[in-house]
Amino acid sequence: MGDDRTRVADEPRSATGREWEVFVRADADGPLKHVGSVTAGDADDAHERAETLFGWTARDVWLCPADETARYTSHELAGGESA
Repeated sequence: MGDDRTRVADEPRSATGREWEVFVRADADGPLKHVGSVTAGDADDAHERAETLFGWTARDVWLCPADETARYTSHELAGGESA
């Protein structure tokens, strides 16, 4: 199945700051799940925003700079849609 995926263009998704991908884990044995993204200048600010939006039930919050994340998809994206 992975052979039909194509890489999503690495264009910045925010004109106002660095974009961070947010992953959370609800409990110690649960999987880490991608829940969304936030815009912030640094990891500490990104954590504060992620905590407000996604972290209220999470045990762990992980952040990854979006520009360091390679994204692949198996479907064609319409203009402005992100994977």
